[in-house]
Amino acid sequence: MLRLFKYMSNKLKMLSLLTIVFTIVQVIAFLFIPIFIGQITSLISQKIFLKANNIPFETFTSSVRILRMFTVEGTIPESLKYFSIYFAIALIIGSSSTLFGSILGSYVSVAGAKQIREKLWNHLGTLSQKDIEFFSHAKIMTRFTIDVTRIQFGINVFLRLSIVGPFNLIFGLVFALLTDMKLSVTLGVLIPALMLTMIISSIIVVPYFVKEQRMYEQLNNESQESILGIKVIKSYNLENLQNNKFEDKNWKWNKLSKRSWNAYNLTFAFVNLFANVTTALILLVAGYFIRRDSTGSILEDANKYKETISSASTFINYVVYITVGVIMSTFVIYSLVRSMISGKKINEIFKTKPDIEYVVSDKKIENGHINFNHVSFRYYNDSEKNVLEDITFEAKPGETIGIIGPTGSGKSTIAKLLSLDFKASHGSIKIDGHDIKEIDTKSIHQTIAHVYQKPALLSGSVRSNLLMAKPNASDEELIYSIKAACAYDFVFKLKDNLDAEIQAKGANLSGGQKQRLSIAQGIIKKPKILILDDSTSALDANTESEIKKNLKKLNIDNFVTIIIAQKISSIMDADKILVLEKGKVIDSGQHLDLMRRCALYSEIAKTQLGEENV
Repeated sequence: MLRLFKYMSNKLKMLSLLTIVFTIVQVIAFLFIPIFIGQITSLISQKIFLKANNIPFETFTSSVRILRMFTVEGTIPESLKYFSIYFAIALIIGSSSTLFGSILGSYVSVAGAKQIREKLWNHLGTLSQKDIEFFSHAKIMTRFTIDVTRIQFGINVFLRLSIVGPFNLIFGLVFALLTDMKLSVTLGVLIPALMLTMIISSIIVVPYFVKEQRMYEQLNNESQESILGIKVIKSYNLENLQNNKFEDKNWKWNKLSKRSWNAYNLTFAFVNLFANVTTALILLVAGYFIRRDSTGSILEDANKYKETISSASTFINYVVYITVGVIMSTFVIYSLVRSMISGKKINEIFKTKPDIEYVVSDKKIENGHINFNHVSFRYYNDSEKNVLEDITFEAKPGETIGIIGPTGSGKSTIAKLLSLDFKASHGSIKIDGHDIKEIDTKSIHQTIAHVYQKPALLSGSVRSNLLMAKPNASDEELIYSIKAACAYDFVFKLKDNLDAEIQAKGANLSGGQKQRLSIAQGIIKKPKILILDDSTSALDANTESEIKKNLKKLNIDNFVTIIIAQKISSIMDADKILVLEKGKVIDSGQHLDLMRRCALYSEIAKTQLGEENV
């Protein structure tokens, strides 16, 4: 978890150090309070004792020894006055340090979690699609929410309780020993019992917390899969099966959670039991010494009773400190274990190096002239075979390139290589004569519009979704792109037209409406390369034909259009058509040429269009 501090600003690091300083001052100030309370209690008891025996306490000289190192002498009223002042000073310093330390600790933990979440988000933005697909959506969401929240809590615990707990335990023990060695025999029962409880508890509980956190992630994955696949689950009547799977994961998580927290609470019960037993032993030992050392002289006994009562009162307070120290230290161990697990999972993402580096260069896309030169691609270096094999083609500005082939032939992979979602394993991809690996990454994102089959519309309005492609677009440009994508009629039938509400993922739109808005996004961007990746699959033939005509009008020596499709009708008018099969280009050319010489293309055309229309 400490590694995550490097993702925090220098300001937060300095405030973290200041929080630690305030916490240390708080602990030291409060450690002196039991001494002052003990002395005030003993002086008051001595005053009552003297008064009961008709001895004037105003002139009675009291000798007070602090921590067996310092001796303070004075009359009882004077001593009460000074120790009350010391007590008030220690209380003010301790309380002020607690207040400032708590405020700073909370600020650092919340602001630190915010910065870590932002850095995590920015880092994800640098990763390629292949990198992101390595983690499931559910895992990434867990990292952003639950894990970052646990880190936030862990930072606060680390800056505050990880100091308060051990300091109270160690210095409480030291101050108790300095207070009275005779009463320290009681610690021979308390300390071994507390340490044994702490060790056994850690051995039992920590593994449960680790398992519980893993099971929670599995439960989260199961929940998200069921929600995303709800249509399939209902259509195949799989509700009972999914319910059973969810209940199984939920029951296992619940079982682990109960066991870990029961053991955790049992630890505190034993710690409190040992503390109460020790308190009783302290009182018994103190009573024994009072009876044993009685001399029969009122004045001598008054001083001895005062010292014993003061020592017993102070000693009991330090036993409370030791007990609280053990409880806090145990809580710190449990909390930091949970935070460390979350920190490890977050670091997994941070340690993932971008497969495709972000390039800042003066090489930019000006025209969109594409050259694929013997390009091959495989997802992983140790994969058995290539997904694409020896792909070579050229696309000039103003041309329309069609790509067709069976499912799984690698059509969309070509588009993803071009839009830099993937990196070619072999060969080279050049745009305007520059290797794509050397072109400015921002220029690639600005000049290539990739319209996917499944549109990624965000919650907002029609306007806000279109402006994602071009934030400074005017209403005229928005309307122009909507008309070109054949979306004008349905958009302006909506209640608020351009400002009509769009739900997340376009849930309130049909498949065809979502695809048309996505095409409008691509058009308004005015790209140099427009990729339509099966993005007309939900459109009827007339609408698709109209969009193709509009794109043809726009595309006079202006930009490259790459159309990837399953339907022959989508690409048959293209200037060049690539026919893919098993990751290889088996033929290329125009529609009529391919009908004569490419058996696969001819078969697809006859199947879709009918032999009489071919």
